Amino acid sequence: MAGRWWFWCSSATMAVALLLVYGVPSASAQRKKEMVLSEKVSQLMEWTNKRPVIRMNGDKFRRLVKAPPRNYSVIVMFTALQLHRQCVVCKQADEEFQILANSWRYSSAFTNRIFFAMVDFDEGSDVFQMFSLF
Repeated sequence: MAGRWWFWCSSATMAVALLLVYGVPSASAQRKKEMVLSEKVSQLMEWTNKRPVIRMNGDKFRRLVKAPPRNYSVIVMFTALQLHRQCVVCKQADEEFQILANSWRYSSAFTNRIFFAMVDFDEGSDVFQMFSLF
């Protein structure tokens, strides 16, 4: 069991998904979706201004990563950071992911087209299930 957990922990921590979704709706639908899109981007920008990696649960993931419309990308790290999980690799990967996201946030190339997020197993096990990660 411990070996299986270690395998899951290390593979889930290193699983990073770059998800892209593009669509071209009709003009009236486009205007309505643009408003929704601008709200999504505003929310992501607000969270990114507070911390470089956005913590997501299942609801946030489905709404902001999976659901259209989207004209941005989200780099997602799947991890298990809770103390009772005892995942040393998760903690090390989290530190590096935080550095990467922070470097992007303060770089001159920063745009509102790329966001960094994380889904912790204890906060979004349904997302792990969605991708068959356990």
